[in-house]
Amino acid sequence: MANLEVKNLAKSYDGKNNVLKDISFSVKNGDFVSILGPSGCGKTTTLRIIAGLIDKTSGEINIDGTDISTVPVYKRNFGMVFQSYALFPHMTVFNNVAFGLKMRELSKNEIKDRVDAMLELTGLTDFANQFPDNLSGGQQQRVSLARALVINPQLLLMDEPLSNLDAKLRLKMREEIRNLQQKMKMTVLFVTHDQQECFAISDKVLVMKEGRIEQYDTPQNIFHHPRTKYVAQFIGYENFINIDKKLDDHKSVSAGIQFDTADTDQDAVAMTIRPENIKVAEEGDDNLISGMIISREYLGQSFQYTVQTVLGNLKFEEVRRAMRDLNEQVTLSLPKEHLHLLSE
Repeated sequence: MANLEVKNLAKSYDGKNNVLKDISFSVKNGDFVSILGPSGCGKTTTLRIIAGLIDKTSGEINIDGTDISTVPVYKRNFGMVFQSYALFPHMTVFNNVAFGLKMRELSKNEIKDRVDAMLELTGLTDFANQFPDNLSGGQQQRVSLARALVINPQLLLMDEPLSNLDAKLRLKMREEIRNLQQKMKMTVLFVTHDQQECFAISDKVLVMKEGRIEQYDTPQNIFHHPRTKYVAQFIGYENFINIDKKLDDHKSVSAGIQFDTADTDQDAVAMTIRPENIKVAEEGDDNLISGMIISREYLGQSFQYTVQTVLGNLKFEEVRRAMRDLNEQVTLSLPKEHLHLLSE
């Protein structure tokens, strides 16, 4: 286990195509950190540079204060779990898991003891003599995980490890990965494009856009306090109210909508609020805006409506048995404690 610190990491091809731009972040010993972003944002490139599989253009990669940028990949004591599992098809489960230990020239007895213990920990004991082709996707992913963990790596790197699994199995495997990580106090860097997945299992989340870090924070802070419009959109915010002028001393924007003064940002370009935090106004509510319902969706436990207002279309959710009519006039309340200012 180790502390990881990445400083000013950059990667370009032919001096023109800048894939990574000044990436800096740190991971504390024992933390589970996810790198989140869409395809092409640089998250896998960041992971592969840390692993030593790709050369960086500039910057540092420090483990416990020592720069390992020039250390060959085979000398970095890192475990790696790939999207494709990358198992050896001609080897049994036991020998796949034992591979890294054999490369380290451990004794046969120690290899057997450590592999047996890891197979038991990952629920693979009964499959020790099976070959990968005879296993399900979830079982193959467990083998890949066991092979990465059995070497007691300083850092476990995982690149979209659950993307090839169906939804139910993904949920089960992410719980197993988190439980194993906490049990072994493992430092993990986990790449994914699935925000629900990473929020469920991470201590911190690093959101990337076009080779840069947009926000690095706890899942709770990113969910409730996104800093930029990009982050808010990526994690599912749908209501955006544009700010066309510098904020005044009254902390209000169009239509008299007020926001929490603690959230002041002079560079803000928009405000956002989640549909579930908007409600039909009652007596005593503030931040009122009227409009007409132009569409509706049934979400199972609630209805979601789109309301046409002078601020643009706003979506709100309501838990009630009877759905509201299209073209119905409603007055909404936008509680200021749920409004967040966003920079570009």
